[in-house]
Amino acid sequence: MAGMVSHLASITKERLIISFAPDTWYYRGLKRFGELFPGPSKTTRAYLHTEEAVLKALGEAGFKPARTEMTGTNFYFSRLIEAVRA
Repeated sequence: MAGMVSHLASITKERLIISFAPDTWYYRGLKRFGELFPGPSKTTRAYLHTEEAVLKALGEAGFKPARTEMTGTNFYFSRLIEAVRA
């Protein structure tokens, strides 16, 4: 996560918007349940990240959060963070 954020921060001027699957007990459970069944469409390929890790990576890259939001559908949620240069 830190490497990706660092790279994106290096190519943006003012603002960075990141969307990620939050690492929660619910998503970890869904991934484990999906892994019980064969086939690629049975488990999510989403990488789970804690919000703290994302915020730390943004801070190390010289950004601070401006807005946060949850987005989602019936079965998938993601966290959006808009960050600006500190």
